[in-house]
Amino acid sequence: MILVRCILVGLISALSSAAFAQELGTLVPDTPTRTANIEVVCTGVGLDARQNPAWTGYPLKIEVAGRGGQYLGDVHLVLSQKDEKLAMLTCGGPWILFRVPTGRYQVEAQMEGRTAFSTAFVPVTGQGRIILRFPELGGAMSPPVEVMKSSSPPAGQ
Repeated sequence: MILVRCILVGLISALSSAAFAQELGTLVPDTPTRTANIEVVCTGVGLDARQNPAWTGYPLKIEVAGRGGQYLGDVHLVLSQKDEKLAMLTCGGPWILFRVPTGRYQVEAQMEGRTAFSTAFVPVTGQGRIILRFPELGGAMSPPVEVMKSSSPPAGQ
């Protein structure tokens, strides 16, 4: 009976540790964060962040976009594989990058009461990429600027 109790306590402790390691909370922008066998970074705010060559080394890139393709931030994301939640996090930027092994993953994102789902595939080489779209979110798009043409010649002619 004591042996069974010790095994149960060990299993509960291990499960608690695994659940704690999965919840990453709100990520610090442009700062890689590691949990278990996963590295993740929240980025993409501003041109400098999007052009950082370090981000091409991450095998999975998730982009979050709204109305008209605008980048959106402040998304809560869950990455799973085979019904096992690997990471739960909140990202203030439009890109979430994962360093994970080759394979198929499920992605669920929540934002402003809306949910988007997708399947992501991480290739053997290169970078897998998905775009999670929230077409009902984001600011109004500005109309294109129209160039006014004058019918009269410029002054001095």
